[in-house]
Amino acid sequence: MNNRVVTAARLNVVDAKVRLGMPWLVVGAAFLINLLIFVLVRSNVGETGPEYTGALAALYISMAAAYIQTMTQTFPFALSLGLTRRHFYLGVSLVVVMESLMHGVLLTVALAIERATGGWGMDLNFFGVPFLVQSNPVLQVVVYTVPLLALGFLGLLAGTVFRRWGQIGVYTAAIGSTLVLGGLAVLITWQQWWGSVGEFFSATPDLALVGVYPLVLVVLAAAGGFLMVRRATP
Repeated sequence: MNNRVVTAARLNVVDAKVRLGMPWLVVGAAFLINLLIFVLVRSNVGETGPEYTGALAALYISMAAAYIQTMTQTFPFALSLGLTRRHFYLGVSLVVVMESLMHGVLLTVALAIERATGGWGMDLNFFGVPFLVQSNPVLQVVVYTVPLLALGFLGLLAGTVFRRWGQIGVYTAAIGSTLVLGGLAVLITWQQWWGSVGEFFSATPDLALVGVYPLVLVVLAAAGGFLMVRRATP
């Protein structure tokens, strides 16, 4: 592997304890709050059956935010050190892949502990989000990792848009995305396709929805960011 790519990757993990640990501090705080809430609920109303929470989304949001920050803060510094835009983007892409895989493995371990303890002793499914749970540990890592990859590269793409066109570019991209998604919703409603859309999602295996299809988004976001970063300004 090119030494400059490795250098760019290392530059992005200089503050590894903060970069990799902070998302888990956020997750830990969310977990403790949810645990306390469910303890209070159980003490007041008794057994209520398995409970689910969407607080794990905090980790995924942190992933996207971290890579937006990478492009807005670390990118200019990297160029001042003599790294090229291409080498920096390839290096940070390597970090996205490695970090996503690390989080995926840790989430799988946390899920195993959650299962072994009966949902932390109270049927609380914090890590066991229904559509993410797989019986095979390897597939479990995959379904945790791929959405993290997608959000990481989307964060890079958003940061690259900012570096290329500034706030106008970000607003334009946001408005354009809203118009496209809104237009799609109007079309589906007009053609009365919502039933078919629901059937598609219900008939498609969860593994494909969260472990395969998001890879298309990963490829598009990564390629788009790579093409735009060549003209990005520090």
